[in-house]
Amino acid sequence: MSLDYDLVIIGNTNQAFFAASEAIKFNARVALVLGNIHDDSWQEIDSLIFNYLTYIERHWHNLNNWYLNINLDSWLDFNQLQKWSNEVKKDIKATNNLESLANLGVDIIEESGEFCRLPKLGFVLKNRTLRSRRYLLATGAIYNIPQIQGLTEVGYITPERLDIDQLPNRLVILSQTALGIELAQQLNRLGKEITLIFDNSNILPLEDPDIIQLIQAILETGGIKLLMNCPITQVREIEGTKWIQAGNEAIETDEIIIADKIKQQTQGLNLEGVRVKIEADKIQINNKLQTTNPSIYVCGQTISSYNLSNLACYEASIAVKNAILYPIFKVNYNLSPMRMLTNPMFSQVGLTETQAKRDYKKDLIIVKQNYKSLVKAKMLDETTGFCKLITRRNGMILGCGIIGNQSEEIINLIALAIQNKVKIQKISQLFPPYGTTSEILFQISQKWQTQKPPKNTFINNCLETLLFWRRKWNK
Repeated sequence: MSLDYDLVIIGNTNQAFFAASEAIKFNARVALVLGNIHDDSWQEIDSLIFNYLTYIERHWHNLNNWYLNINLDSWLDFNQLQKWSNEVKKDIKATNNLESLANLGVDIIEESGEFCRLPKLGFVLKNRTLRSRRYLLATGAIYNIPQIQGLTEVGYITPERLDIDQLPNRLVILSQTALGIELAQQLNRLGKEITLIFDNSNILPLEDPDIIQLIQAILETGGIKLLMNCPITQVREIEGTKWIQAGNEAIETDEIIIADKIKQQTQGLNLEGVRVKIEADKIQINNKLQTTNPSIYVCGQTISSYNLSNLACYEASIAVKNAILYPIFKVNYNLSPMRMLTNPMFSQVGLTETQAKRDYKKDLIIVKQNYKSLVKAKMLDETTGFCKLITRRNGMILGCGIIGNQSEEIINLIALAIQNKVKIQKISQLFPPYGTTSEILFQISQKWQTQKPPKNTFINNCLETLLFWRRKWNK
């Protein structure tokens, strides 16, 4: 039986569109099945817009206190902001439209379907079955609602259903993810009373202690109440007020927001029927992004507590090459930068200090430079933060963690250096413009020079002798 396609992509997400555009470059026959699963990319866009607005709100208050003396509580008009946000989304959607994919040769199918195993593997639509050599799931993620006594009866909301203008003042956020931290700070900056509850003893279990400590301090300084190691046992409503039993504490709140762990959208796809194994709400895959059915690949699965479109698109690029060519390409997340939308923003690429010490033992030089050394940070009153660079003793960069203004832009430079094996000695040869945030890379590279092990002792001795005699000769 001949096949209809080289690759069938299932999903209505950024990574699905990106995968289709990548696959068509191989002159492959490609179908994109949109289905009725919603596009989850707007959630990250909403977070970006929300983060930007709360950032501007903070500077508005600073300007008001220092110079303007207008005495307004807030300049935010939520109705106008909603219109502006919708316009931004409309413009973004125009750059990722289905028409451009169709013009490239991708077959766009606006139907839902499911996998079938017999007589041969296929994806069944209403009136036909798509036969393909390989399949790629790019369906995005949804929130995993915890099983808590009384939660369903009392009610809750998830981030994609937030109506900021209608939110009450007292909010409890249940979270095990970076999104919960982002949301807590953003709502707190709009004047909400926030309690953030974690089951674990750590708000970001995979990050280094100094980064966790600073982020936690920023949250608490802003007035957010953090409850650690407080598993929620029940939720009740008493006289119109919601009560949460978290550990030994009873918390009164007006609304509950669930920003817990996220899982891949798989409902209605009949993955179990085609021998795709799912454990703990996660599709089992190997480092080539193959499922337990080697003809089916996955991209966009959540990585630790981060759910970022750039990671999903990176996975899509690997999955497409493996599906169309041959499964030899492996994912390496150390090459992909990540960021968390806090203020100041946290960004990370490569190995953490903990991972580097485990893998490289004493063959390390770790350098940290504070943001308060930057002219621009002082001008903007954004001196909180630091850049931590992790290298081998020969200067090879292993990783970087940055908390501070424009860290999401600086981290891309470090990611490029790691990918191209550029040593820190090369960074010290760059002289960024005065008063820019990227000066911190120059500063940290200069600091590294003072900590590197002694090398070329003979050459240094010769140079010292030469300079000595030159001073003598000039007398």
